[in-house]
Order: sequence, then structure tokens, then C-alpha cells
Amino acid sequence: YAAKCMVLDAARRRDQGLNVSTESSCAKLFATEMCGRVADRCVQIHGGAGYISEYSIERFYRDVRLFRLYEGTTQIQQI
Repeated sequence: YAAKCMVLDAARRRDQGLNVSTESSCAKLFATEMCGRVADRCVQIHGGAGYISEYSIERFYRDVRLFRLYEGTTQIQQI
């Protein structure tokens, strides 16, 4: 919910013609890090089975890593 609100706020500001580089970086940082925490907890709950391709969490866990890197790493977003 928080990530959704951040994205909608940045989009509204962008539609108004404002510079949203800070807001968009904050939204991306927050959303990807939260998604990563959720994926980590899911794998923790499933234990070793979380790495097996029979469970959809395995694919989600791999994809989340890309979210953190794509369009700027977490460290770049913080700058």
C-alpha cells in the first residue's frame, strides 16, 4: 500500500509537469526493497523447498533480485 501511494504521488506530480526524480527514486527504492524482504521471508518459510522450481517462490525470488538491479541499484537510488 505504501509503495502504491508513493508511485501514484510521483505519477500525479509528473502529470503536473513537476520534476519527480527524488520521488521516483524513493518509490523504486522502497518498493524493490520491500519486495525483496517479502521474497526472503517466503523462502525462509518454505525452507529448502523454496529453492525448488516446483514452488513459484523460486521464480519470484530470482526475479526480485533483478528488480533491485534494474534501472539503478539501491545504492544509486539512495544518492
